[in-house]
Amino acid sequence: MLPLDENAKFHLGSCVSLNCIVWILKHGGDLSGRRNAVLVLEESLSSSAANQQHKVDALVEIEGAMDALVKLIKEPICPTTTKASLTTIYYMLSSSSSSSPTLVNKKVIIRFVEMGMVSLLLEMLVESERSICERALHVLDGLCSCDQGREKAYDHALTMPVLVKKILRVSDLATEFSVSILWKLGKNEKREEEGSVLVEALQVGAFQKLLLLLQVGCSEKTKEKASELLKLLNLHRDRLECIDSMDFKDLKRTF
Repeated sequence: MLPLDENAKFHLGSCVSLNCIVWILKHGGDLSGRRNAVLVLEESLSSSAANQQHKVDALVEIEGAMDALVKLIKEPICPTTTKASLTTIYYMLSSSSSSSPTLVNKKVIIRFVEMGMVSLLLEMLVESERSICERALHVLDGLCSCDQGREKAYDHALTMPVLVKKILRVSDLATEFSVSILWKLGKNEKREEEGSVLVEALQVGAFQKLLLLLQVGCSEKTKEKASELLKLLNLHRDRLECIDSMDFKDLKRTF
């Protein structure tokens, strides 16, 4: 029956319906039941902004909904299910991705961070195909809108290598999200200079990547963020060697 029309999405987005879908997502038994549940959940949320926010708010209040979605990413059934789970999580974060997230949505971000989503997404990004990569970066961008999400990103060894690697290597959308995450991490950095995220970014070739991005062209918003990042990185260039290619020899995962 997919894709659904607006009338079907309206009824499937009711509190009663969402509770039933989440119940199947948690207790559906076989893999096909859980797969179908998350696909219908994703589809029911993909409506107009006003209706979507109402349904997202209702979904957030359902006990176990967030846990069930994260479980589908930790224990993937298939790429389609992973993409649907990431998109649904993005819907839950989307209204809190601005510079001033509301208190309610900030709690949603923090809850996903506490469930290990930052680490999970970074591990996923190492070897994911394009559409999953774009969705994972989109969710990670939302999680890095708050201090707790950024702290988890600062502490993860894969953050800088993975984000820099994805610039100009996957798609324009993936590049935009990667730059946005780097920008949020760079401008909010509070650690000492020696171990700062800007130093790490320089060491894996971020300066050259951002320069190349400005040369080949990108959206105006991404251009502004890349330019600001270059200014921040330039403050450290005289004390560090800037490399042309990324060096991952000290990492345990292959790229």
